[in-house]
Amino acid sequence: MAQTKKTSMSFLAHVGELRGHLVRSILALVVTSIAVALYWDELVNNVIMAPLKSTFPTFSIFNDFGEFTGFGKIYTESFDISKDLTNLNPSGQITSQFFAVIVCGVILAIPYIIFELWNFVKPALKEGERKYAGFTIFAVTFFFVTGVMFSYYMLLPLCTQFLFTYDPFGVGNTWTLPSYIDLFVQLLLSMGVMFLMPVFVYFLTSIGLLTPAFLREYRKHAFIVVLVIAAAITPNDVYSMVLVTIPLWILYELSVLISNSVYKKQLKAKNQDLIKN
Repeated sequence: MAQTKKTSMSFLAHVGELRGHLVRSILALVVTSIAVALYWDELVNNVIMAPLKSTFPTFSIFNDFGEFTGFGKIYTESFDISKDLTNLNPSGQITSQFFAVIVCGVILAIPYIIFELWNFVKPALKEGERKYAGFTIFAVTFFFVTGVMFSYYMLLPLCTQFLFTYDPFGVGNTWTLPSYIDLFVQLLLSMGVMFLMPVFVYFLTSIGLLTPAFLREYRKHAFIVVLVIAAAITPNDVYSMVLVTIPLWILYELSVLISNSVYKKQLKAKNQDLIKN
């Protein structure tokens, strides 16, 4: 009975500790979301609606590249899709603003949230694994933010411009504000999570659930999975799917290299233990 009580108290202690980390993470999200809301006007004009305008840096870079290669400007006409957005839902503006604030708050709070999660799992790790705390926090933050930046500067502006101007029936396109905000949230968060693939592979290889041989053997199957994921997280067009598939496949190949490096270190450590014994 005493042993059972001790185990129960230990479990409750872990639950209480987890609750503390979650509460601090939520508070950090609230703080960053409030900060975002305070600068709402700047956020709307310079961040959220910016990819819908021809003055966005991505379009200028593509035009410069076109002139450099001799093809000429790719985006020859100025445009501002944000002026064509409409709202048909009475609560559409409020809901869209709420989602935009929360997503931007999450992106800003990610480093601290990862820090809290790491502090929760750290006691269960070995001493040799704890020394990589800083690297782990940096890696997760780096890959997540890189995914968000790729989506924001490449996927979002190119996809929205292509889809809005694509008019094979000659009837024109009308977008609602909530539909664009949904696309904004979907692309940024989904790509941020998908870019964490190397981190997941590193962790799964470290605990023995993945091997580089497995990743190489099922490379063709993985490509199909990547295509399915790309189709699921993008608008229903081939153009967006291709834009997502390319970086995801590069990340998969990077994950194979990471898995191979971790696996070799594990084998080396086992061989050293055998020699010592």
